[in-house]
Amino acid sequence: MSELFQGLLINLLFILLSILLLNLLILAKHNIYTYRFGKLHLFLMSSLLMIVSILLSVKVDEGFVYDLRFIPFLLGCIYGGRPVILGLASVMILIRLPFGGNGILVTTILAVIYTVVMIYMYPNLLKKPLYNRLLLFTFLSFLYSVIGFLIPSILFDFDQTFSYFIYVMVLTASTFFVCYLCEVLRTFHLLQMESIKFEKMETVSHLAASISHEVRNPLTVVRGFLQLVHEHSDTPEDCKTYTSLAIAEADRASEIINEYLTFARPHPEVELPLELEQEIQKCVEIIRPLANKQGITIETAFLHNHPITGDPHKFQQILLNISKNGIDAMKSGGILFLFTKEDENGVHLSITDTGIGMTSEQVARLGEPFFSLKGNKGTGLGMMVVYRIVESMRGTVHVNSKPMKGTRITLSFPIEETSNT
Repeated sequence: MSELFQGLLINLLFILLSILLLNLLILAKHNIYTYRFGKLHLFLMSSLLMIVSILLSVKVDEGFVYDLRFIPFLLGCIYGGRPVILGLASVMILIRLPFGGNGILVTTILAVIYTVVMIYMYPNLLKKPLYNRLLLFTFLSFLYSVIGFLIPSILFDFDQTFSYFIYVMVLTASTFFVCYLCEVLRTFHLLQMESIKFEKMETVSHLAASISHEVRNPLTVVRGFLQLVHEHSDTPEDCKTYTSLAIAEADRASEIINEYLTFARPHPEVELPLELEQEIQKCVEIIRPLANKQGITIETAFLHNHPITGDPHKFQQILLNISKNGIDAMKSGGILFLFTKEDENGVHLSITDTGIGMTSEQVARLGEPFFSLKGNKGTGLGMMVVYRIVESMRGTVHVNSKPMKGTRITLSFPIEETSNT
């Protein structure tokens, strides 16, 4: 029995060391985006850990072995999604074949059962609170060990009860510990990314406060005198051309400063009931000439019933920033679709384009200061303004994008309270 206990602990040690090593690769010291860990990497890592686990397995009876390969299988299913689940189930069966015995049938039955269970549970699995997730993962592990004992007991007269007791205790406790460690590391990863964004936003906020008067006031004076020169009857035509360009650049500089000032004054100055349909129609009328110029069709659909609360001017800024980004992403035409709906969680506005889309790394960095996909034409402040204003309106931003398949940005807001009375 001591050999079984020792073998399972060694198995657990390899799993823990692999998780910690993976964490070091993902969270580099100075650059959080150094290593991309996708679903293929997760599948390969989980498969490797399953192979190591079965190589470290302990034989308890003719044709039956105990190991912890269910833990990497479970982790891969939790964080990998349906394609990974199917792949890991196949790997679990294949790596058991060389060992022979009646345990192959038990492994196959367990793999099929848990493939169906995990595919069914996956869509809402990571949305549950941490405590509930840990209890669920631990219960799944306990149930796996129970089924792994009942099947051979019924079909093959397996009676190694004490060995089973050791196995179920170690597997269940190890699953809880490993899943808790993964959740802590995952939370730390997300908090570190949020911390980096917060520090950059604070930098912009301080910068905005410092330049609001020192730059904006003299810029206004310069623009005023340029306008006088441009409109003066004695000004030559070629000079008017130069002054019009200078005025346009001054307006552009003023617009950038206004975006900075959003961070110096992040909260809406006024909070009024906003009728989404009216606000969206205003935005559509503003951007329609630009959309027509690029061969883009704008479509709208409204399925909400209640207004939201916010500053109309700042909300228009949100709509224009996102819509212009969508138009810029469709160089050769496409469809810009603005769609609203409502449920018990609030009012949701989705703005979808059929443009070039973004990678997962680009989506993760969206909203960072000075991060732009427009090259020299972008300041990287537009989406940062969007995130800040939506946050001040007690809303959330969700981005779903795939390269060459377009982007959908969903803004969710609480329902205006007075509308419920």
